[in-house]
Amino acid sequence: MSTLVLSGVIAGLIYGLVACAIIFVHRASRVVNLAQGDIGMVAATLYFTTTAIYRWPTWAAVVVALVTGAVLGWLINAAVISPLGQRDPGTGLVATLAIATILQLATLQYWGGSARHFPPWIPGWDGITLAGMALGGPEILAVAISGILVTLGSLVYQRSRLGLQLRAVSESRTASATLGVNVKKVSGWAWMVGGAISATAALLIAPMTRFDPYFMFAVMTSALVAALVAGFTSFPVAMAAALLIGVIKSITEFHITAPGINDVLLFAVALILLLVKPPETLRTAA
Repeated sequence: MSTLVLSGVIAGLIYGLVACAIIFVHRASRVVNLAQGDIGMVAATLYFTTTAIYRWPTWAAVVVALVTGAVLGWLINAAVISPLGQRDPGTGLVATLAIATILQLATLQYWGGSARHFPPWIPGWDGITLAGMALGGPEILAVAISGILVTLGSLVYQRSRLGLQLRAVSESRTASATLGVNVKKVSGWAWMVGGAISATAALLIAPMTRFDPYFMFAVMTSALVAALVAGFTSFPVAMAAALLIGVIKSITEFHITAPGINDVLLFAVALILLLVKPPETLRTAA
């Protein structure tokens, strides 16, 4: 059981990163980005191409992947979300769903849909044994990097100028603009940060799962439910919900072998949450 809980916590940390990216973007633009997972998928696929095919050093491939995630986030905001303006939330949902579909189809067209072995960040690292439980290199990196990102993200959000502006924009875009905040610039930065976080999450989980153009789907559904539990506002609640989801999924998959059972349960939870207490951003669309 302890092994199941540990693996669930590791997965939950990655779900939490994507959930925080979704909230970060939402607080700046009032859009729930359904393409958040696919931004990471494209970045991870580019990492795979540069390392496995072109034999780039790992550090260079990681930099390219993170920059790709950030640029994709910025482009989606600049080319699609910002021109749409402050329309109802449903418009943003449809737009980002369309972008997610385009990214998946483009990846399928260029790289194909076959599953591949994703190379680990540190080849040959067998990991460690902790309290009788073996932790591989990818798992240790996932825990360490997730912890670092959560800490840095909290400091940036609470103490930096960007974090202050983001909090102001999330409260009122009109009032923020009146006070001299460049709302479009803040939104662009938020989408860039969200894209880079998604790329990081994809790079962390890819060595531990089946790597194909759809490998971020389960991560995205879990992250969405965690963000929904948090009302698309609270980073700590989203991370806690993601950890709980990770543990529950790990235990459920071990005891129930029916394929897709976790996705069914997650969507059921999401539906119940929407019926009982829909987030403010979705209530305004009604």
